[in-house]
Amino acid sequence: MSEAKLLDHQFKYRIASRPGGEGLLACFACGVCTAACPVSEVEKDFNPRRIIHQILLGESEELLRSERMWLCVGCYRCSAHCPQDVEFTNLLKVLRELAVEEGTVSVEWKKVIDEVDRRTQELRRKLIKYLWNKGINSLGEFERFYQREIAKLDWIKGDSDDAR
Repeated sequence: MSEAKLLDHQFKYRIASRPGGEGLLACFACGVCTAACPVSEVEKDFNPRRIIHQILLGESEELLRSERMWLCVGCYRCSAHCPQDVEFTNLLKVLRELAVEEGTVSVEWKKVIDEVDRRTQELRRKLIKYLWNKGINSLGEFERFYQREIAKLDWIKGDSDDAR
């Protein structure tokens, strides 16, 4: 027999009352956020529509303890496509703040993720400049370069669970 989940029926209101969460209750679960999301293309466990559904159901403990909310890259493609202006990226920022406030993660963890986001953008910019300067301008050339460089990174090989 499975255990019943404890639901926080006020969770959606706590999220909606914070800056960034205002559009939550306008969501009608169309799924455009997930369809537009580049993370959901490569990470099967990251599904913005499912996360919003969990917020609305009150699955606060499961969400605040989940790795999923830290996977968002903050590109705002979900928000740009949302017909209800829900701004999913901002909802995740609210969830992250709550996770810190409720002690699910440390302030230091949030700082690490903020730094990962910043450095990812820096890395992207440097990669584009490198490719431009080296004349790597075909998909085949890029794929060979990418595979060579990825092979140097032990932590990125294999399944994400292996990297822990």
